[in-house]
Amino acid sequence: MRALIVLGMLLMPLATAQAAGKASEDLTELSIEQLLNVEIISASRLGQKASQAPSSVSILTANDIRTFGWRTLADALNSMRGLFTSNDRNYSFVGVRGFIQSGDYNSRVLFMIDGQRMNENIFDSGNIGQEFMLDMDLVERIEFIPGSGSTIYGANAFLGLINVVTKKGKALNGAQIAGEVGSFDTYKGRVSVGKQFDNGADVLVSASHFDTQGVEDLYFPAFDDPSTNNGIAHNLDTERADRLFGRMQFEEFTLSGGFVDRYKRVPTAAFGAVFNDPTSHTYDRQFFTNLKYEKALNAKTSFMAKGFYQGYDYMAEDPFNDFGNYVYHDQTSGRWWGGEAQLTTSVFDGHRLLFGLEYQYDQTQRQFGYVTDPYQIYQDSDLSGHRVELYAQDDIQLLDNLVFSAGLRLDQTHMLKRLQLNPRLGLIWNPLESTTFKLLYSSTFRAPHAWNLDYNNYYYGVSPELREEQIRSYEAIAEWHSHAGLKLLVSLFYNDITELLKANPDTALLDNVGKYHAYGAEWEAEKRWDSGRMFKASYTYSLFTNEARQGVWAYGSPQNIFKLHYAEPLFDDFVRLGIENIYIGDRKTFQSGKADAYNLVNLNVSTDRLMRGLDVSFGVYNLFDSHYEMLINSDRFDLLQMNGREFRLKLQLTF
Repeated sequence: MRALIVLGMLLMPLATAQAAGKASEDLTELSIEQLLNVEIISASRLGQKASQAPSSVSILTANDIRTFGWRTLADALNSMRGLFTSNDRNYSFVGVRGFIQSGDYNSRVLFMIDGQRMNENIFDSGNIGQEFMLDMDLVERIEFIPGSGSTIYGANAFLGLINVVTKKGKALNGAQIAGEVGSFDTYKGRVSVGKQFDNGADVLVSASHFDTQGVEDLYFPAFDDPSTNNGIAHNLDTERADRLFGRMQFEEFTLSGGFVDRYKRVPTAAFGAVFNDPTSHTYDRQFFTNLKYEKALNAKTSFMAKGFYQGYDYMAEDPFNDFGNYVYHDQTSGRWWGGEAQLTTSVFDGHRLLFGLEYQYDQTQRQFGYVTDPYQIYQDSDLSGHRVELYAQDDIQLLDNLVFSAGLRLDQTHMLKRLQLNPRLGLIWNPLESTTFKLLYSSTFRAPHAWNLDYNNYYYGVSPELREEQIRSYEAIAEWHSHAGLKLLVSLFYNDITELLKANPDTALLDNVGKYHAYGAEWEAEKRWDSGRMFKASYTYSLFTNEARQGVWAYGSPQNIFKLHYAEPLFDDFVRLGIENIYIGDRKTFQSGKADAYNLVNLNVSTDRLMRGLDVSFGVYNLFDSHYEMLINSDRFDLLQMNGREFRLKLQLTF
C-alpha cells in the first residue's frame, strides 16, 4: 500500500510537468580527457588536474551514480579501484588496499564534503551508509586519493581521503520530487529545489526520508537454541534516516549546511547483549555549517578563508542479563568549530606555492554510559582542546615535462603531547602528452581519538600512554590515455604501518602494539565512447601482513579484488543499461577461519525518455542471489550472512 502511495505522489504532477517542465541541465557526461582535466579538490587543494596531481586519483561522476544505481556512498566506494566495503548490519566500513580494522568506524580515512572535513570528534568516524550526510542524488562527483595525505590534511588521511562534491543549484534548474520502493519494505522520498538566478546566485535545498523494515527474520547459527528463539532475530533490521542539505553561492561566498538523523535496530547481539531483544538499537545525528570565502587576488594568486561549526550525537541501548536483566545506555556528544586560511600563488616562475593554517577547537567530547535499576554510572568523561595545523607545498617545474612536488605539515593536537611533522614528496614526469609517470612518498599519523583515550578506563590499574599511529606510503604510477577515450593505469605500492592501536595481548589494554606491511599492485583500464558506452575494469592485489605476529596474513584482508563495469545505451539511447561485477577474494577471520570469496553482480536500467522531466530506473542488486558473508568481530561468531537478491524502483520528476 505504501508503495502505491509513493508512486501515486510522483505520478500526480506529471500532466503539469509535461506541459511546463524544464529538462534539467546535464553536467555529468565527462569523457576520459575531461576526467583527466577535472580540478580535484582533494589531491592538493591547489585545484590541480587529476592527471597532474601527486597521487593516483579515482573519480566517479553523477552520471556513473545514475547509470549503476548506487544507493549509498558505501555502494559507490565499493565500485572504486582499491576499495572494498563491509557491513555488520549496523554500520558500513571501507577497506583500502587490503587494510580494514573491525570497529574503527572508518577513522583512518578522511571524509570530506566540498573540501570540509566530516569525521566527527569522538570516534573520528566517517559515515558511508544511511548515516552519511548527503543523498546520493545530490552528488556531482566522488574523488578518492589513496595513500597518506599528510602534507595537506594530516591525521585521518591515514589510508587515503574521499571528497564528495555536491551539485550546484543550476544542475537541477528547477524542483525535483523523487520516490523509491524496494525489497524488504524499503521506501525513500526526496524533495529538492535548485536554481541559478540572473544575478549569479546559486541555491540548492533538499530534504529526504528513508525507511526500511529490513529482513523480517535473520538466522544466526551461533544462537540456534530454543532459549534464544532458535537463532531467529525477528524484526530487528529496521532502519530510518532523515536528511536536510542546503547550499548557497553568491560571488566569493558559499554557505552550506547539512543534517542527518538515523535510527537502526541491531540484530547481532553486539558486545554480548541479549539476543532477539527489540531494545537493542543505535541512533546517530550529525550536522555541519560552513561559510567559505574565495577570492582571486590577481591572475596568479588566490585566497581562501572559511569557518565552520559541527556536531555529532550518538546514543545506543543494549540489553544484558549477566547478573540480572538491565539496559546499558551509551551516549556521546561532540561539538567543534574552527576555520582555515589558505594562500595559493604562482607569482614565482616555475613554482606553484600553497600555504595554509587550520584551527579546530574541540568544544565538547562527552562520553556517558550508565545503567538503570539500580542506577549506576560506568563512564563519564568530557574532553576539550585545540588542534592547530600549518602546511606548505611547492610544485616546482624542473623541466617542461617534469614537476617535483614537496610539502610539509606541522600538527599540534590536544590528543597528543608532542608535535607531528610529516612530509609529502612527488616526482611527476610527462614524457608524452598522453603518458605520465609518478613517484610518490608521504607519511602521516593518526592521533588516538576520544574513545581510544577512554577505552582503558574500563580496566583498573595502570593505563599506558597512547601515542600516534604512523604510516609511510610509497607508490609508483604509470598512466596513459588516448584521444579515443581509453585510459590505462598501473600502480605499485607499499605501506609501512607502525604503532597501530590494538588491545595488548598481555594486558588487554589498548596500546600501540600493531605493526603491518602492505605490498601490492593495481591496474585499471577504462574506455568511454561518445555514444555513452563505457567499459572499466580494475584489479588490486595486496598482501597485508601482521608483523607483530611474524608476518602472517592479516585478518579481514582480501588479497584479490577485481571489478568490472559496463554501460550501454540501448534502443537508440532510449534506455541506459549498467552492469557491475565485484569480486572480493578470500579473507581470514578473527578466529583464524576463512571467509570465502564472493562475486556480486548488480544490474540497473534507467531512462529519461518516457516523458519530459521524468527519470525512471530499476535496479537488481546481487542478481544471482549470493548469500555471501562478511566478517564480524564477536566472541560468539565471526561470519555474518548478507542479504540475497534485492530490487529497487525509482522515479524522479523535474519541473
